[in-house]
Amino acid sequence: MTMSIDVVGPTSLGTGTTKTLIGGGNLVLPGWARSIVAIIPTVSIAVPTAAQSVITKVSLESDDFTVGPFEVPAAPIGSFLGALSNPGLAKAERYLVNCPVNGGDQLKIYGQALVLNTGAPSMSVAVVISDQPPGGSQRFAKMGVLTATGLVASTEIAGTLYSFSKARSIVELLAVVAPTTVAAAEDIHGHIRYSSSEFEYAGPLKLPYNPVIAGLGAAINTVIDGVSRAPVDFPIKAGTSQTNIQDYFTMNGTLAVAGYFVTGVIFE
Repeated sequence: MTMSIDVVGPTSLGTGTTKTLIGGGNLVLPGWARSIVAIIPTVSIAVPTAAQSVITKVSLESDDFTVGPFEVPAAPIGSFLGALSNPGLAKAERYLVNCPVNGGDQLKIYGQALVLNTGAPSMSVAVVISDQPPGGSQRFAKMGVLTATGLVASTEIAGTLYSFSKARSIVELLAVVAPTTVAAAEDIHGHIRYSSSEFEYAGPLKLPYNPVIAGLGAAINTVIDGVSRAPVDFPIKAGTSQTNIQDYFTMNGTLAVAGYFVTGVIFE
């Protein structure tokens, strides 16, 4: 078996929230390619700004083969407080795709910032390619909309309803939770609940998100341990044409300034 890895980017995402084609053009798969195994998005920022986290997503599209919906978050970069502080950077995430392709097919890879940053973040995406058909079921992914966390402990905050079609099972839960203005002695710790009338069972289906830890003093960094992820195998009712998911955020502390959360699911 032949397996290789290609990389497109880094490409600036700009200081807005518009979708950007990574690499500036389509990725042409080699003639021997028979599947896209996985993708690995990475994000960096040269000029970080206090009170601004970097939250981004990557999406895959093609006119040659069925790959979408596939939208997943890249590892976030936390915010900070103080001129001498700097945000930490989490390890890059790897997402299985298991998508069948033919040699010469073209793949469009888009990056998008979900929050406004004073300095433009950049994104690159690695694509793992094989000469063999997929070794498992093809995976698809869908994300919700970035939502403010609120300020009050133990208050469940509803995100946004998001939908997708032709799913058999939810196989992974995803979320990014990140602060804006950080303050001494404030953390963000809790879970996200996923709800749908199309699930075979009522639940529970909850994701313990990676806690956001602040600090003390005039210079504070927050280090977010990547995208919060949990493998599951949660069935969707047979014959369902469209699955609608509502997400709910809960934290145990209080914040002076609300942060952000965004969720997603990977399904087969």
